Amino acid sequence: MSTSMPYTAGITVTPANIDELRELGTAGCLVWDEGASWVLAVNGDKALAPSRMIITGRSGLKHLTEALEEDGRPATDAELARDLTDIANDQLTDWPGIRAMNLQVQGLREALIGPRIYLDAAPTFETPAGGLPRMTDYYRRTHTGITACVTVTFGYLEATRITVCAPGEVPRPVAEVTVSAAGTFKAHKVHRLIAAAVDGALDLDL
Repeated sequence: MSTSMPYTAGITVTPANIDELRELGTAGCLVWDEGASWVLAVNGDKALAPSRMIITGRSGLKHLTEALEEDGRPATDAELARDLTDIANDQLTDWPGIRAMNLQVQGLREALIGPRIYLDAAPTFETPAGGLPRMTDYYRRTHTGITACVTVTFGYLEATRITVCAPGEVPRPVAEVTVSAAGTFKAHKVHRLIAAAVDGALDLDL
């Protein structure tokens, strides 16, 4: 592990974790809990705790299984656990930034996640050269397979971008909405505004 990483102890995903994730169904997520220092499978509404790093959702497990099979490797739980262990430890590099952004979007996640909407994948984090840190969460509508990729910047100082993707082997972007609210409302009202836009986007008749 690189000495630039903030943690000396690595993350280990086990075959039992894979089995637990499958048992949770579509809205399950595999997370690493920083406080407890262990990996566990949880329902989507439990994955949004700021101290939990999402490793993968059920769709990610499906894509990884397909990738292993295409490479001619057996997609056993042991192989999946090995690859997800590597993925989780790679994510530790971005974890300090994701953890900070998790705190920002906590209210937004709480406003969105429920019986009809769940987090479908690990967030992606980036700091563009000369730009603000930004993070993308991936929300999916139960039963329809429609995904909304919601990109927010630090402090919502730039417009939040909502990209709607149709289901398929390769998700296809079909619409994009932006919400600008920097300096206009208090945080809870910003979350409600963005959540309403995401909820409406996920209801598009594709």
